[in-house]
Amino acid sequence: MVRSAAAAPGSSPIAAAAPGSSPIPAAAPPRHDPEAPGRYAVLGLGNIIQGDEALGGHVVALLLDRRETLAALPFPDAVELIDGGTVGLGLIPYLAGLDGLVIVDIVDADATPGTVVDLDAAAVLAHQQVMGAHDLGAEELLGALLFMGALPRRTRVVGVQPAAITLGTELSPQVAAAVPALLDLIVGYVGGWQAEDAVAAGV
Repeated sequence: MVRSAAAAPGSSPIAAAAPGSSPIPAAAPPRHDPEAPGRYAVLGLGNIIQGDEALGGHVVALLLDRRETLAALPFPDAVELIDGGTVGLGLIPYLAGLDGLVIVDIVDADATPGTVVDLDAAAVLAHQQVMGAHDLGAEELLGALLFMGALPRRTRVVGVQPAAITLGTELSPQVAAAVPALLDLIVGYVGGWQAEDAVAAGV
């Protein structure tokens, strides 16, 4: 969980699907698009057995199950979907040098539960945020990537103010209702990055 002072509200109803669990990151099978102008990823963080902490995994599972959500992207096959769970710094090899990264996690912005929060990497790195049940989260990952000189060219951290972090695998109604807004943000950011890179590459 990220703690932040910045938040932007937005929500809509959905029933989210539950992801599987693994001691290593779970990712979609590698897909290749020879015309793609770059490398992009959506990374879900969080503990799948602690209620709203499971948000990142739920969102990645939805994208894996509903490929049509990404079908409108200029290069949908160039997006890797990663359920990072609570792996922490073990995710670095998957993220180093990406052209675009969206991290999905719950964010404590001291806001109303269900509030959608949208932060850029600079905002995350500028705060001394305390992470949730997964001890290593977005700030630590981005800090390590910055230290290594491997920070993705563009990064957004999108999430929701949690309502309940308790034992269980279901999202609270407030957080589940905000998932469609997160999907819209993910598609908007990745689609925009891909379009920019395609123009720059003359694709």
